[in-house]
Amino acid sequence: MRKSIVTSACLMVLVGGAAHAADDQTACEIKLSQAEAFVDHKIEQKLLSEGDIENINMLLDEADALCTEGKDTEAAKTLANVRKMVATAKKPSQQGQ
Repeated sequence: MRKSIVTSACLMVLVGGAAHAADDQTACEIKLSQAEAFVDHKIEQKLLSEGDIENINMLLDEADALCTEGKDTEAAKTLANVRKMVATAKKPSQQGQ
């Protein structure tokens, strides 16, 4: 009886830890999805140059890889850089001014 209780408790701890990790990954993926939607909106409004789009897409790919690896903090920093780049980007018609 004692052995089954201990086994059950161990299983609960293991499953609970896996569920927590899945929640973290989901949060990272949600942030990534929101950032991608934000960038897509700016692209549709033609507010980004081709060079900006290329650099931003590379950062989004990097953030995606970091989320997949479970490196949420690093992914969040990369996504903050994406938002900063989008916010400071000049319209293509303003390039070189």
